[in-house]
Amino acid sequence: MDFETEEQQVEALKKWWKENASMIILGLVLGSSVLFGWRFYNDYQIRQAEEASNLYDTVIALAAANEQLDQQQTKVNTLLAEYADTPYASLAAMMLAKQQIIQGELVQAQQQLEWVINHSRQVELKHIATLRLARVLFAAEKYDQALVLLGEDHPESFSAMYEELKGDVYMARGELDQARVAYDKAILKSTGQAINWLQMKRDDLGSPKRAEPSA
Repeated sequence: MDFETEEQQVEALKKWWKENASMIILGLVLGSSVLFGWRFYNDYQIRQAEEASNLYDTVIALAAANEQLDQQQTKVNTLLAEYADTPYASLAAMMLAKQQIIQGELVQAQQQLEWVINHSRQVELKHIATLRLARVLFAAEKYDQALVLLGEDHPESFSAMYEELKGDVYMARGELDQARVAYDKAILKSTGQAINWLQMKRDDLGSPKRAEPSA
């Protein structure tokens, strides 16, 4: 639209502002809120990580000093309750579980490892915890439960460890054919010195017995 005078232009601008001011102000407020919210969230995440890191360092120090497990459990419980989104919670739970296993507290160790499996956002930690839990179940002679865990999907990089542990469980159950298959798979998916160790396990089982020919 063309304006003949500056007064007409000013009046048009006033009219436009009156009609659109509320939307402009709202947009500015929302934009500022988003920016402030992002900065607040970012600062909050940094604080959470720092606090979780400090708690995790305390757990490490307690473990190194061979302090009572209940003291470590208190710190770990705080990490699980207040800093579950950080990797420090899972790492602390796994550290505590390791010591509980050493001291024969398998039920408590199982609880820590199950928490990591169900809550950790780090895929690698989930599968390390799964393998450790399967070993706990194996030690407790809960073979069926261990095999259920070992039958779950997992990244290819973990396949050798999953198959080796399957072989151990099958061997303990006296299911030697299944153990041979599992060890063979583990050997195929392994590299370096691990192959030698797996081959020893496999060789101890010998070859499958051939079926006797029918008369």
